[in-house]
Amino acid sequence: MTISLAVDVPALIALLCALVACGTLGNFLVLRKEAMTGDAIAHSVLPGLVAGFLVTGTRSISAMFIGAACAGIASILLSGWARRATRLEPGAPLGIVFTGLFALGVVLLETQGARQVDLDPECVLFGSLETLFYVPVLDAPWYTGVPRAIWTLGAAAALALMFALLFLKELSLLAFDPSAARHLGVAPRWLERAFLVIVSASIVASFEAVGSVLVIGILACPALLAAPHAKSVKGQIIISLAAGALLSVLGYSIAALAPQLFGTPTALNSAGMIAVVLAIAVPLSHALRRRA
Repeated sequence: MTISLAVDVPALIALLCALVACGTLGNFLVLRKEAMTGDAIAHSVLPGLVAGFLVTGTRSISAMFIGAACAGIASILLSGWARRATRLEPGAPLGIVFTGLFALGVVLLETQGARQVDLDPECVLFGSLETLFYVPVLDAPWYTGVPRAIWTLGAAAALALMFALLFLKELSLLAFDPSAARHLGVAPRWLERAFLVIVSASIVASFEAVGSVLVIGILACPALLAAPHAKSVKGQIIISLAAGALLSVLGYSIAALAPQLFGTPTALNSAGMIAVVLAIAVPLSHALRRRA
């Protein structure tokens, strides 16, 4: 396999930035036993994306980002309200909310003409890693040819890492004993809300490049495969990002080499293959830990 600087390198950079943005924060979701929260946000941002387009009439990244972020936060608030109102177990309200919001987004896509601007369910599900090309511009600095998604994902990755490092102790205590954290004032409610907002922002930033299927995978799988082998929260984050990066590159390579490996007429969707590799790695990681 030969690496193309114009095609594969931008895709891999975007992929790794998405992994850092979502995978770092996904560790805290897994420790809180709230991995489904990321799943809910990833599905529920679709009506926000459509709403951003319908309000502005364009695919402006800022308008759609704001719409998607609002939809993600709304899904969290609605899930909390449903849990308090119905007294169901925590996973049930999440399942109801994200299913309903995702279905609403699909209906809006089909009825409001958003399909005509290349905003469709397939793009949302599988992303567009294969279309992130580096296109140099004559007589312009090198960075003018870098895809916009890379800049967005780079900023999201930096924000997620900074937030995790600044509030590592507080987020860890909030994950293991939220009642004590709030009682002691170590992790007040504003921090928990800020965490969920940044999770939403990371998911929304990753949507365009990797799609909802892989967003869900990189939120939960790296943390789940690292958990049996880590002795601290910081160690789990490091292991999850390192293992996630290796497995993501492996999945991307398998997808690209599919014609040679499996005899397929074309390469496979890279986001889907990476999600498959990550999913397979989780039970294998736990099995290796039990054997050790």
